Amino acid sequence: MIAPTNRSLLKRLAVDLAALCSDPNDLDHAFDLLNATYSTDVAQAARDRLKTHPAISPLVSQRYWGDWPALSQLIAMPAGSLGHVYGLFKASQGLDDLPPPELPDAIRGDDAYLQMRIRQTHDLWHVVAGLPITLAGEAAANGLTTEQLRWPGSALLIAADLVHRVSDADPAEGGAVDVGVAIAYGLNLGAQAQPFLAQRWEEGWQTPLSQWRDRLGIRRLLQSSPFPLLPGEAVRD
Repeated sequence: MIAPTNRSLLKRLAVDLAALCSDPNDLDHAFDLLNATYSTDVAQAARDRLKTHPAISPLVSQRYWGDWPALSQLIAMPAGSLGHVYGLFKASQGLDDLPPPELPDAIRGDDAYLQMRIRQTHDLWHVVAGLPITLAGEAAANGLTTEQLRWPGSALLIAADLVHRVSDADPAEGGAVDVGVAIAYGLNLGAQAQPFLAQRWEEGWQTPLSQWRDRLGIRRLLQSSPFPLLPGEAVRD
Protein backbone atom coordinates (compact mmCIF):
# COMPACT_ATOMS: atom_id res chain seq x y z
CA MET A 1 0.00 0.00 0.00
CA ILE A 2 2.76 2.45 0.95
CA ALA A 3 5.12 1.60 -1.92
CA PRO A 4 8.19 3.13 -0.22
CA THR A 5 11.12 3.99 -2.45
CA ASN A 6 13.88 2.38 -0.36
CA ARG A 7 14.49 -0.45 2.06
CA SER A 8 15.42 1.78 4.96
CA LEU A 9 12.00 3.43 4.89
CA LEU A 10 10.28 0.05 4.74
CA LYS A 11 12.31 -1.13 7.73
CA ARG A 12 11.47 2.03 9.65
CA LEU A 13 7.75 1.54 9.02
CA ALA A 14 7.97 -2.12 10.02
CA VAL A 15 9.66 -1.25 13.33
CA ASP A 16 7.04 1.40 14.09
CA LEU A 17 4.15 -0.90 13.19
CA ALA A 18 5.51 -3.76 15.28
CA ALA A 19 5.80 -1.47 18.31
CA LEU A 20 2.30 -0.07 17.81
CA CYS A 21 0.72 -3.50 17.36
CA SER A 22 2.10 -4.30 20.80
CA ASP A 23 1.27 -0.92 22.35
CA PRO A 24 -1.01 1.46 20.40
CA ASN A 25 -0.32 4.16 23.01
CA ASP A 26 3.37 4.35 22.03
CA LEU A 27 3.37 7.97 20.87
CA ASP A 28 7.04 8.04 19.87
CA HIS A 29 6.53 5.28 17.32
CA ALA A 30 3.16 6.71 16.25
CA PHE A 31 4.69 10.08 15.39
CA ASP A 32 7.68 8.42 13.75
CA LEU A 33 5.37 6.32 11.59
CA LEU A 34 3.44 9.40 10.51
CA ASN A 35 6.64 11.29 9.75
CA ALA A 36 7.98 8.34 7.75
CA THR A 37 4.89 8.13 5.55
CA TYR A 38 5.01 11.77 4.43
CA SER A 39 7.64 11.03 1.78
CA THR A 40 5.75 8.12 0.20
CA ASP A 41 4.05 8.22 -3.18
CA VAL A 42 0.62 7.57 -1.66
CA ALA A 43 1.01 10.52 0.72
CA GLN A 44 1.90 12.75 -2.23
CA ALA A 45 -1.14 11.46 -4.11
CA ALA A 46 -3.28 12.33 -1.08
CA ARG A 47 -1.85 15.84 -0.93
CA ASP A 48 -2.41 16.30 -4.66
CA ARG A 49 -6.08 15.34 -4.26
CA LEU A 50 -6.51 17.74 -1.35
CA LYS A 51 -4.91 20.63 -3.26
CA THR A 52 -7.45 20.25 -6.07
CA HIS A 53 -10.51 19.72 -3.85
CA PRO A 54 -12.86 22.64 -4.60
CA ALA A 55 -13.57 23.34 -0.92
CA ILE A 56 -9.97 22.96 0.27
CA SER A 57 -7.96 24.55 -2.54
CA PRO A 58 -8.88 28.17 -1.55
CA LEU A 59 -7.29 27.67 1.87
CA VAL A 60 -4.21 26.14 0.27
CA SER A 61 -3.80 28.93 -2.27
CA GLN A 62 -4.07 31.53 0.51
CA ARG A 63 -2.03 29.45 3.00
CA TYR A 64 -4.84 30.35 5.38
CA TRP A 65 -3.88 30.52 9.06
CA GLY A 66 -5.95 32.51 11.51
CA ASP A 67 -5.44 33.43 15.15
CA TRP A 68 -5.18 30.67 17.75
CA PRO A 69 -6.04 32.19 21.16
CA ALA A 70 -4.27 31.24 24.36
CA LEU A 71 -5.87 28.59 26.55
CA SER A 72 -7.19 31.14 29.06
CA GLN A 73 -8.82 33.12 26.24
CA LEU A 74 -10.48 30.02 24.85
CA ILE A 75 -11.92 28.99 28.22
CA ALA A 76 -13.29 32.52 28.73
CA MET A 77 -15.36 32.33 25.53
CA PRO A 78 -19.14 31.78 25.70
CA ALA A 79 -20.22 28.42 27.10
CA GLY A 80 -20.88 25.92 24.36
CA SER A 81 -18.83 27.79 21.78
CA LEU A 82 -16.17 26.03 19.74
CA GLY A 83 -13.40 27.91 21.53
CA HIS A 84 -14.81 27.30 25.02
CA VAL A 85 -15.24 23.55 24.54
CA TYR A 86 -11.85 23.29 22.85
CA GLY A 87 -10.22 25.15 25.76
CA LEU A 88 -11.87 22.94 28.38
CA PHE A 89 -10.91 19.86 26.37
CA LYS A 90 -7.25 20.85 26.27
CA ALA A 91 -7.23 21.80 29.96
CA SER A 92 -8.98 18.63 31.13
CA GLN A 93 -6.65 16.40 29.13
CA GLY A 94 -3.52 18.37 29.95
CA LEU A 95 -2.81 18.72 26.24
CA ASP A 96 0.15 20.62 24.87
CA ASP A 97 0.43 21.59 21.23
CA LEU A 98 1.33 18.61 19.07
CA PRO A 99 4.87 18.57 17.70
CA PRO A 100 5.10 19.87 14.13
CA PRO A 101 5.47 17.23 11.42
CA GLU A 102 9.03 16.35 10.44
CA LEU A 103 9.10 16.90 6.70
CA PRO A 104 11.80 15.99 4.19
CA ASP A 105 13.28 18.86 2.20
CA ALA A 106 11.32 17.82 -0.89
CA ILE A 107 8.02 18.63 0.83
CA ARG A 108 7.61 22.40 0.72
CA GLY A 109 5.16 25.09 -0.32
CA ASP A 110 1.54 23.97 -0.49
CA ASP A 111 2.43 20.44 0.51
CA ALA A 112 4.16 21.61 3.67
CA TYR A 113 1.23 23.89 4.45
CA LEU A 114 -1.18 20.95 4.25
CA GLN A 115 0.93 18.86 6.61
CA MET A 116 1.21 21.70 9.11
CA ARG A 117 -2.49 22.52 8.91
CA ILE A 118 -3.57 18.93 9.46
CA ARG A 119 -1.28 18.53 12.46
CA GLN A 120 -2.33 21.88 13.99
CA THR A 121 -6.05 21.12 13.77
CA HIS A 122 -5.89 17.49 14.95
CA ASP A 123 -7.06 18.11 18.52
CA LEU A 124 -9.69 20.55 17.30
CA TRP A 125 -11.11 17.84 15.05
CA HIS A 126 -11.39 15.68 18.17
CA VAL A 127 -13.60 18.33 19.77
CA VAL A 128 -15.82 18.89 16.73
CA ALA A 129 -16.31 15.14 16.33
CA GLY A 130 -16.77 14.54 20.05
CA LEU A 131 -13.81 12.17 20.36
CA PRO A 132 -11.88 11.85 23.64
CA ILE A 133 -8.12 11.39 23.91
CA THR A 134 -8.33 7.66 24.54
CA LEU A 135 -7.22 4.64 22.53
CA ALA A 136 -10.71 4.34 21.04
CA GLY A 137 -11.03 8.09 20.54
CA GLU A 138 -7.77 8.22 18.60
CA ALA A 139 -8.84 5.18 16.58
CA ALA A 140 -12.05 6.97 15.62
CA ALA A 141 -10.07 10.09 14.73
CA ASN A 142 -7.84 7.98 12.48
CA GLY A 143 -10.95 6.59 10.82
CA LEU A 144 -12.17 10.13 10.16
CA THR A 145 -8.77 11.18 8.82
CA THR A 146 -8.37 8.10 6.66
CA GLU A 147 -11.79 8.58 5.10
CA GLN A 148 -11.51 12.31 4.46
CA LEU A 149 -7.81 12.68 3.65
CA ARG A 150 -6.86 9.21 2.33
CA TRP A 151 -3.90 9.50 4.70
CA PRO A 152 -1.56 6.46 4.65
CA GLY A 153 -0.25 7.10 8.15
CA SER A 154 -3.76 7.11 9.62
CA ALA A 155 -4.61 3.90 7.76
CA LEU A 156 -1.52 2.21 9.20
CA LEU A 157 -2.40 3.37 12.71
CA ILE A 158 -5.84 1.80 12.25
CA ALA A 159 -4.18 -1.44 11.15
CA ALA A 160 -2.02 -1.46 14.28
CA ASP A 161 -5.08 -0.81 16.46
CA LEU A 162 -6.92 -3.76 14.92
CA VAL A 163 -3.95 -6.12 15.27
CA HIS A 164 -3.63 -5.13 18.91
CA ARG A 165 -7.37 -5.65 19.38
CA VAL A 166 -7.08 -9.26 18.15
CA SER A 167 -4.60 -10.07 20.90
CA ASP A 168 -6.28 -8.00 23.63
CA ALA A 169 -7.99 -10.28 26.15
CA ASP A 170 -10.71 -7.70 26.90
CA PRO A 171 -10.77 -4.92 24.27
CA ALA A 172 -13.59 -3.06 26.03
CA GLU A 173 -12.48 -3.51 29.62
CA GLY A 174 -14.06 -1.22 32.16
CA GLY A 175 -16.75 0.00 29.78
CA ALA A 176 -14.27 1.46 27.30
CA VAL A 177 -15.45 1.84 23.71
CA ASP A 178 -14.39 -1.11 21.57
CA VAL A 179 -11.67 -0.04 19.12
CA GLY A 180 -13.40 -1.76 16.20
CA VAL A 181 -16.64 0.10 16.92
CA ALA A 182 -14.67 3.35 17.23
CA ILE A 183 -12.94 2.89 13.86
CA ALA A 184 -16.24 2.09 12.14
CA TYR A 185 -17.80 5.18 13.70
CA GLY A 186 -14.90 7.39 12.60
CA LEU A 187 -15.01 6.10 9.03
CA ASN A 188 -18.76 6.72 8.86
CA LEU A 189 -18.33 10.18 10.33
CA GLY A 190 -15.69 11.03 7.74
CA ALA A 191 -17.86 9.74 4.91
CA GLN A 192 -20.90 11.81 5.90
CA ALA A 193 -19.25 15.04 7.02
CA GLN A 194 -18.29 18.04 4.95
CA PRO A 195 -14.49 18.35 4.69
CA PHE A 196 -13.02 19.23 8.07
CA LEU A 197 -9.86 20.47 6.36
CA ALA A 198 -11.83 23.08 4.41
CA GLN A 199 -13.04 24.88 7.55
CA ARG A 200 -11.77 28.26 8.70
CA TRP A 201 -12.10 27.38 12.36
CA GLU A 202 -10.29 30.51 13.49
CA GLU A 203 -13.14 32.69 12.19
CA GLY A 204 -15.67 30.94 14.43
CA TRP A 205 -14.16 30.40 17.86
CA GLN A 206 -17.20 31.98 19.50
CA THR A 207 -19.71 30.21 17.25
CA PRO A 208 -21.68 27.51 19.10
CA LEU A 209 -20.22 24.06 18.57
CA SER A 210 -23.69 22.85 17.63
CA GLN A 211 -23.75 25.29 14.70
CA TRP A 212 -20.39 24.04 13.48
CA ARG A 213 -21.74 20.50 13.58
CA ASP A 214 -24.85 21.54 11.67
CA ARG A 215 -22.63 23.19 9.07
CA LEU A 216 -20.61 20.00 8.70
CA GLY A 217 -23.72 17.83 8.51
CA ILE A 218 -22.82 15.62 11.47
CA ARG A 219 -25.07 16.74 14.30
CA ARG A 220 -27.59 13.93 13.83
CA LEU A 221 -24.88 11.30 13.48
CA LEU A 222 -23.29 12.46 16.74
CA GLN A 223 -26.46 11.40 18.55
CA SER A 224 -25.38 7.79 17.97
CA SER A 225 -21.82 8.40 19.14
CA PRO A 226 -20.40 5.60 21.32
CA PHE A 227 -18.42 8.21 23.29
CA PRO A 228 -19.51 10.23 26.35
CA LEU A 229 -19.82 14.00 26.24
CA LEU A 230 -16.62 16.02 26.35
CA PRO A 231 -16.06 18.62 29.12
CA GLY A 232 -18.24 21.66 28.39
CA GLU A 233 -20.09 19.94 25.56
CA ALA A 234 -23.86 20.39 25.56
CA VAL A 235 -26.21 17.46 25.05
CA ARG A 236 -25.94 16.21 21.48
CA ASP A 237 -29.52 16.97 20.49
